[in-house]
Amino acid sequence: MITPELIGYIKGEFAKGRTREDIRAELVRNGGWSEVDLNEGFRMAIPMQNFVAPSATNQYTINPEVKSEKKLSRKTSENLIFIIVALICLVVWYFYQPQIIGFWNSGVDNIKGLFSSYFSPKTPETADTSTAGDSNNGVASDATSAKDCGTSTAPDLKNATTTISHISVLNCLGTSALSCENAKAVLKSDLFPDVFQIIKTGETCNFKLSYGLDSTLFDRAGKKLAGQSISCPVNIVKAIDESKNPPTFTAPSKDNPVKYASQIHFYGSLGVFVENNLEKNKIQNLGCSGSYIDSVITSYNRMQSQ
Repeated sequence: MITPELIGYIKGEFAKGRTREDIRAELVRNGGWSEVDLNEGFRMAIPMQNFVAPSATNQYTINPEVKSEKKLSRKTSENLIFIIVALICLVVWYFYQPQIIGFWNSGVDNIKGLFSSYFSPKTPETADTSTAGDSNNGVASDATSAKDCGTSTAPDLKNATTTISHISVLNCLGTSALSCENAKAVLKSDLFPDVFQIIKTGETCNFKLSYGLDSTLFDRAGKKLAGQSISCPVNIVKAIDESKNPPTFTAPSKDNPVKYASQIHFYGSLGVFVENNLEKNKIQNLGCSGSYIDSVITSYNRMQSQ
């Protein structure tokens, strides 16, 4: 599955002057990527490489019914693409991300002045500095006997060559999700929720993603993300297939615990919002809850209104 992290990694390595073959060899050796995924990743990493504008010569006569269906399909595709792009912009530009500053500074020094104030780590004067967290959130309060899967970094293809401990933590979380065994881990991230839990409640198996109480991030409304979380049933998780146009959501990789854990983390952080068009009722009807849902939707709506 092609992910934004893979595209970002490829672009970053190109910016360092590495060749396509060197990058491909690194990803195959340490990331486990297939040639098909890598070919698609390289294609998407080079702007406009394979973009071909629709040509009027490709049009042909169709009956009104088919034409109407095509218009509806095109509109759905455009809406989905817009939501994905908007969510990425929301997360990247509106949630404080110190490492992004470092990335831009290393490759695009000439725009440092333009965005330096935008990424200011200082607390906004109008921000609500109280912790708007959910009850019982933290690493172990939901399941005191939970298996400790350890601490690592959040799933990120830019760090695909990290130590085996990274794979070990994800494998522990994925295996626990498959067997519905209480488990917890800390996946350090400058952007997404970093506390990952698998919680069994009666016959229900949920995953829970939450921000640590020491998080310094704020949403677009000025509320601290510290303590905020989202909890959903594990069985609603889907993987996004960006090779399709429009992108589609498919069954997750339950045969690969490491990949499955990564897909759970991505779906809870962004995927569930994309698939359900940021509609709170739809998301809650899936069995999801938590203040992180309100933060994402509120931030998106504020961005739209500006």
